[in-house]
Amino acid sequence: MLAALLLSACSSVRLSAQLSVQPCVGLRYTSTLVHDFLVTPFDVRPALAPAIALTLAAPLQRRWTAQASLDFSTSELERHDADGTSADLGRLSVLALTVGLRRPLRGGFTVGAAVGGLKYLPAGETGIFRSGAGGVFALAGAVASYTPPRAVGRWRLGVEARYDVHRFITPALRSEGFTSARTVHRVALALRAARAAS
Repeated sequence: MLAALLLSACSSVRLSAQLSVQPCVGLRYTSTLVHDFLVTPFDVRPALAPAIALTLAAPLQRRWTAQASLDFSTSELERHDADGTSADLGRLSVLALTVGLRRPLRGGFTVGAAVGGLKYLPAGETGIFRSGAGGVFALAGAVASYTPPRAVGRWRLGVEARYDVHRFITPALRSEGFTSARTVHRVALALRAARAAS
């Protein structure tokens, strides 16, 4: 529904509107991908990850902004046991592409929502990814940001909080008897810059 609204809104973009380029750098927390037990319970989830994103935004009528974002994060995949110990399971990267809408609020705050797809990129086909990472997972998210009015040259710097959710399962998990995907939450805090493209 959001995608349909975005496409409808994009038809009303003024030809004189400038495209804005918005790089973003921060840290991301990802919730548990797998919860299971052999003798004792354990969780598998990515470690705290550096995250980068590049957003292209174009103003619409009635103060809305259309945007498309490419987001990448990478960290170690970790197993956490009930006794507090953990083990590295190899590097895991994640790539996401979303489209969405934003709207400014008072005092330099902005809120928005987006939908898109997410792809896991494991360094090797082992463990829960031994039969591949599966396809592209549907993704829905929200964002809130604050940008002070003062600019640094042509750039305006701000802070941003991103949240998204998707459902996760792999072919290897299905072969082990997992019958339903697990809901995975991701939260990122980042520094954002915005610059109008010529």
